[in-house]
Amino acid sequence: MKPGIYTELTNEEYHSTTAISASFLKSWILYSPFHAQYGKSDISQLIADIGTATHSESLEPEKGNVVLSTEKTRATKAFKEHYEECKQQGKVLLPQKDYDMIKGLVHGVEIEEQKVGGLHNDPACAKLLKAKDKICEASLFAEHGTGLMLKARPDIYSKELKAMGDVKTAQDASPMGFSRDLFRRGYHIQAGHYLLLAEANGWEVEHWGFLAVSKTYPYPAHYHSLSDNAIAYGKMLVNRALIDIAKAKETGEYPTNWGAFSTHELPQWMPESEEYLNGDN
Repeated sequence: MKPGIYTELTNEEYHSTTAISASFLKSWILYSPFHAQYGKSDISQLIADIGTATHSESLEPEKGNVVLSTEKTRATKAFKEHYEECKQQGKVLLPQKDYDMIKGLVHGVEIEEQKVGGLHNDPACAKLLKAKDKICEASLFAEHGTGLMLKARPDIYSKELKAMGDVKTAQDASPMGFSRDLFRRGYHIQAGHYLLLAEANGWEVEHWGFLAVSKTYPYPAHYHSLSDNAIAYGKMLVNRALIDIAKAKETGEYPTNWGAFSTHELPQWMPESEEYLNGDN
């Protein structure tokens, strides 16, 4: 792909390109070059469907891309046939239980005659999700200084708000709970990568946010931003990794960086007395 912004590229077409993605970078930085180069995604179809459905319903509910099945389970022949039909149309077919969960994650649930929870009921999340000029899932490509081609597919961008966001389902969307996942899962790396591509393509972004919703009823949602320091750190990690990736492409070497061998000491909590080691306890 040539550098630029592509708004009509399908998800499948985007993923078929060989440019460096945020997922590759996260694997490289958090694990090792070996994991990034040779690893494969082990996400189950169910989890993938829930993620796709949450994004579709939260970003563009008017398209009706989340479809309710009349079948009680995914195991029936009728469900599988209908599932493939929907897939060809860019839609996600879900049984009742999963469908209701998606509706709750996005639009909230009714409790005591009021709607609570859900991304669209959180004021900060809704402001971006309902922006009139929103651009959803555009594909961005840019050439890095190393010569590597980069790609990103941000969930949503608003020129008027100068904001870019990424929808996340979380075990815990609270400030404390999401903060634990944010850095452990490398979301700051993702943000740095996306923002570098936005800059390269002339998108002005003053506000970056993760639009997170808890996966458990009643689906509380919260908007999480990153400090300037966190964003700068994410960009630094990305740029440093890209230099290493360019070198690896020249040498063809993708090590684990684990060294030749490792020697392990007894942990502090394990007793070291001779009586214990001899079984005289």
